[in-house]
Amino acid sequence: MAKISQERSAQTAKTRGANAVVELRLKVRPGTRQALAGLMEWSGITEQGEVMT
Repeated sequence: MAKISQERSAQTAKTRGANAVVELRLKVRPGTRQALAGLMEWSGITEQGEVMT
């Protein structure tokens, strides 16, 4: 039996709470984006979130 939307949302919220998931969204200007790209290249890290951390 398929879950209804409310059941899926509740399960997702429960899982995110248990795992301490936090959504981060940032709006940045081109200069910030360029600096991030430079850091990624310098460090050899391919994940933007990891470089920001």
